[in-house]
Parts: sequence; structure tokens; C-alpha cells
Amino acid sequence: MTKKRRRTKSERIRRREKIISFICLFVICVIWSIPLLYMLGSSFKSDIDLQLHPEKLFPSSWDEWTLKHYTGFLVRDGKIDKMPIWMLNSLWSTAACILVTVLFDLITAYALVFLKFKGRNGIIKFLFLWMAVPGVIGTAPGFVIFSQIRNALQMNETATYLYIYFWLIVPSGTGIFNMLLMRNFFLSIPPDIVDSAKSDGAGHRVIFRRIVCPLARSTLLLIVLFTFTGSWNNLVWPQLLLSGEDSYWQTVTVALTGYTGGSGWGQVGVSMATGVFSLIPIIIVFVITQNKMIDGIASTGLKG
Repeated sequence: MTKKRRRTKSERIRRREKIISFICLFVICVIWSIPLLYMLGSSFKSDIDLQLHPEKLFPSSWDEWTLKHYTGFLVRDGKIDKMPIWMLNSLWSTAACILVTVLFDLITAYALVFLKFKGRNGIIKFLFLWMAVPGVIGTAPGFVIFSQIRNALQMNETATYLYIYFWLIVPSGTGIFNMLLMRNFFLSIPPDIVDSAKSDGAGHRVIFRRIVCPLARSTLLLIVLFTFTGSWNNLVWPQLLLSGEDSYWQTVTVALTGYTGGSGWGQVGVSMATGVFSLIPIIIVFVITQNKMIDGIASTGLKG
């Protein structure tokens, strides 16, 4: 009888904790959803409705619904505007950043886990320490080096474009967090698997390609998702590199700041529509990879 009462009491406590957790999550979701809903609703408002009813999430009447702001950044003066080019710039630079990140994380994490060399523990401690340093600290020195090299090389327009995007991609693709995430997963791989492969005569290249990489698929997908969202939404560094350049070279986020910097309610509507349009790739990627993302998070927490 006592055990039954204890079991009933513990079940009540767990049920109460679940209800509280659900309420907290619901409140957080509502708070985070309001800006997104406001941006979505404002993108369909007319200029007059934006001016008279800025506090409303959606247009005040059916007559105020319009697609004007979406056509405003896709077509201007009867011609296709720069938005498709900005999307292409963001897409190819994000894809290149993902490629650099995957190669860097796999190779570096493998070396720190499966290769024994002098100073390995010191490097790992330094990397953990470096994670505590805000990334914005390296922005000013990096931009100075970027400008000095560019002025010294005297490149043509095409070379300048590639040079700018090289500096945009490589620093973003060599972050420490994702690499340590991959290292954490490699530590969870049973040593017997690698040892048995070595006893069969497999070298590091075979172990890396046929054993380690296939096991790391879930974690790789998680890193790809992190890199995609981080690179796609990156603003400060691209804005520094692309300031004063041809507007056709801009990414979506940098171009969006140009809309928000304008005056008039028409610019507000266009900026909202641009923001909605720029979220579409992120939503698609998240919907496709959400299940694998959960598996990746679980796999990286097996061992510290």
C-alpha cells in the first residue's frame, strides 16, 4: 500500500512537472512567434494600413491585403530586381562555407582524437579557452588584414569579388564550436572499432573514410544545419567586407539592411517581405533535417 502511494505521488509530481514544462515552452514559443507573425502580416499590408495600424499583426481588412511588397523587391521598373542575385550570392557562399566547415571539422577532430602527438592536450585546452573569447574581437584586426592585402594586390573586378567571398567563407567555416562538437562525437566511438581496424592493417586514411565518417553522419548533418543558419544569417562580417562594393555583390542579409535603412512605409513593407523571403530556405532545411538533428544532438552527448 505504501509503495502504491509512493508510486502515485511520484506520478503526480512527474505529471505536474510535464505540465509546467509544457506551459513554459508554450509561453516561449508565443513570445518568439510574435515578431515572425508581425513580419509575415506586415509584408501583406498596404502602405496606408502600415501607417494607420502598425500595431496589428495582420491587415485590418481584406481590402488591405496586397502582394505589392513582394513584387517590389522582385521586379522594379518592369525589370527583374537584384533579389535573385542576392539569393544566389547567399546560397553559393553558404554552400561553400558548409563544405569548408565539414572538411575542417572532420580532419581536425580526427587528428585531436585518434592521432597521438606532442602538445595535443595543450591544443585542446587552448581551443576550449578560445571559445570563451567573443568572436567580434577578431573583426577589426581581420578587416585590417583583409584591406591591406587587397590594396597590395591591386586586383580586377572578378578577382576582387572572389577575394571578398574567400574572406567571407573561410573564417566562418573554421569555427571552433562545430569542431569540438565533432570531437565530442569521435570520443563516443568505442576504441575497439578503431583498434580492430588497425590490427587488420587499415591506415588512418581508411579508418577516416570507411569507419569514422559513416558513423558521424548524424553529427555532420547537425553541423551542416548549424553552419547553414549561421552563414545565411551572418550580417556583421559580410557587411564590413561588402561595404562600398557593387550592390550586386551583396548577400540577402546585407541587402535587407539597405531596405530597413530607407524612409517611408513602402520601405517598411518591402523590408518585411524581404525578411519573409529570406527565411524560406532556413525553414525548408529545418523541416527536412529536424529528425536527424535530434539524433545528432543525442549522439554528441554520449561522452564528454
